[in-house]
Amino acid sequence: MKRYLSEQEKIQIYEDIRAYLAEELEIDPEKITDETNIIEDLGADSILFLEMFEEFKGRLGIELEIRTIGQYMLNNPVYTFKEITQSIYMFVEKGEDLIQEMEQ
Repeated sequence: MKRYLSEQEKIQIYEDIRAYLAEELEIDPEKITDETNIIEDLGADSILFLEMFEEFKGRLGIELEIRTIGQYMLNNPVYTFKEITQSIYMFVEKGEDLIQEMEQ
């Protein structure tokens, strides 16, 4: 089922993700910009990505298995904070339709 995020919802998700990363990585959230490379600039790893997606999956009602998200991310890697937020917006908006797209 498709869901469309309003600009206000996107702003809230953006800020929530930034706060989550800042807390997990113990840094000032202001140091995280759209261009920040989460792995190279902040020292995060793939485990943090999966933990973050699992956290936001519940908060945002994403109806995808973490395995599906992981598979998508293997084929479509993200590096910057902006790419991460865009991916989460897509997971929320496409939901299970993403599985069909991956199969094509």
